[in-house]
Amino acid sequence: MSEAGRELYEAAVACERAGDMAGAFEAFRGAAKADENVAAPYVGLARILTRNHQRIDAIACLRRASACEPRNVSVWNALGQTLASEGRLEEAEQAYRRALGLQPEALVPALRLAQLYEDKGDRRAAKEAYERLLRRHADEAEGLVGLLAVAEGASLASAIESARRRIAEADERDAALIGYALGKALARSGEHEAAFAAWRAANQARQRQAGLFDRNGFDRRIDRLIELFSSEFFAAREGWGTASERPVFIVGLPRSGTTLTEQVLASHPLIHGAGELDVLTDMATGTPDRLGGNELSWPETAPHLLREHVDAIGADYLQRLASVSDPGAAHVVDKQPLNFWHLGLVALALPGARIIHCTRDVRDNGLSIYVENFALDQRWATDLDDIAHYWRGYRRLMGHWQEALGPRMVEARYEDMIDGLEPQSRALLDFLDVEWDERVLSFHNSKRAVQTPSRWQVRRPIYASSQGRWRRYAANLQPLIDVAEPGKE
Repeated sequence: MSEAGRELYEAAVACERAGDMAGAFEAFRGAAKADENVAAPYVGLARILTRNHQRIDAIACLRRASACEPRNVSVWNALGQTLASEGRLEEAEQAYRRALGLQPEALVPALRLAQLYEDKGDRRAAKEAYERLLRRHADEAEGLVGLLAVAEGASLASAIESARRRIAEADERDAALIGYALGKALARSGEHEAAFAAWRAANQARQRQAGLFDRNGFDRRIDRLIELFSSEFFAAREGWGTASERPVFIVGLPRSGTTLTEQVLASHPLIHGAGELDVLTDMATGTPDRLGGNELSWPETAPHLLREHVDAIGADYLQRLASVSDPGAAHVVDKQPLNFWHLGLVALALPGARIIHCTRDVRDNGLSIYVENFALDQRWATDLDDIAHYWRGYRRLMGHWQEALGPRMVEARYEDMIDGLEPQSRALLDFLDVEWDERVLSFHNSKRAVQTPSRWQVRRPIYASSQGRWRRYAANLQPLIDVAEPGKE
């Protein structure tokens, strides 16, 4: 790299670390012009573009980087990961294989390749890939977690024993990571008491790592949303935003059937499933910038937004959808469950959008949350009392949104979907004003990538074994039972 290119590159990295993404982008672009055959500036540009959800442009930058330095393993890794996030799994697989061809012992591409096979629903290939990885990296926690998810028979029994040994010496992060997966493996093997003990230990480790849930802060957040987004607030802004009916939001608690609902809808030729997008959160948290760097943060910025700001938010969201969807799709589904926090912004800037609120028996839903390995910031998910508290608050907020959104929001009960796939599918398609298509009943045959914990469930026909699952663990679930049956002795 030339001296001028290095100076620009270092300035770009400094800007990126300081949160100045616009400055970082310009400096990376200058470094790329100064040294057109060096990969690093293009990789930097790709990072900025990915943060801005411009993954198509990011992929172009990474392909340029791979052409500059075709033996750079990290470039092929980054390209594979970005392609996978766009659902371009065949191209991602090629990128990971190029990385492994250059460095067969490399951990990252081996792990990503195994996870890619899971996303594709290829259990056998995933199992073989995890086993290869563990032969080279015996102590790799994520590899063992992956194997626990896909192994069967003797291979599963061996993985369970490995997990038990590994947990005994693991730090908090790995103890939680392996513990969640061990619990699921034990449950599949019928060892339900041992499974719950593993989940309890995993959640205790995660809580020590992440900290306690702030119930008071959570309650204040809900109170403030209900106060700000009143009927008077929306009446004063009627007609703002974009009336496009293309966006569809699937919201609810995690593990409430959002992936199943999206998979069913996305099997219709006129509906595109975009997966869990972070776009709405970015739009909300970016509102201070629209106000010229206002010191307030969302949702306190909401009353200060002018019509021009709101119209621009709606247009920007539609542009983002266009960049990740088929142009012929009548609807594009954003199934980020926690978008329920931002339905005030949807009602304001996207008044033509439809919202599907997925619900599920809190006992089954809460259990499914408790046994899942969520991000560190989801502190509420590590304690059953906290899950019950979160559920109460979430239901209170959703009741408010239902009043605000009226017929634009419909409830989709997981149990109803399981008990009657066709009538529930017809009802959802009617809600979206889309004609019936038999292909939605064969959602499990879809070849689209599924990058959520429900990836294996939605590749099977409808089954009822997940209903009433809580009963196996009832002795441990009193907080969830209490919230499901208030006042019952």
